Amino acid sequence: MIELALIMLLSIAATMFASLYFFQVKKTRMILANTLKLLIMQGTEQKEEKTDKEKANEDFLKFVSDSRDWAYEYIEDVQIKLKIFIDEIEPEISYFDEYGLVGDAYPHYHSMKKISQAYKELTKLLPEDYGRIDT
Repeated sequence: MIELALIMLLSIAATMFASLYFFQVKKTRMILANTLKLLIMQGTEQKEEKTDKEKANEDFLKFVSDSRDWAYEYIEDVQIKLKIFIDEIEPEISYFDEYGLVGDAYPHYHSMKKISQAYKELTKLLPEDYGRIDT
């Protein structure tokens, strides 16, 4: 009878320890699974942050590129318009510079003198070889 009680007690103890062991294994697996999920979520968030940073960099580079293109286009337009102005006004300015001093009494003499000086300053803005055709 004592043997039967000891066997029952050992069986109950073994069953209890086995169930505790399996519950602990199950909890450990759940903890590991949750940890893996958390690590995967963090990795995904880091990729998204990286993606946001890369997108911001791409947007900035696009802005710089567009600004550069616009600046080159603007410079080209200004140079074209300056060249047209110079080509159209140059004969009058040359005539004034050559013969304008004779007619000091001419009513617009001082205005033409200022225009002539401003014209010469404008011509300095263009490159020396701008509009020339090399043969």
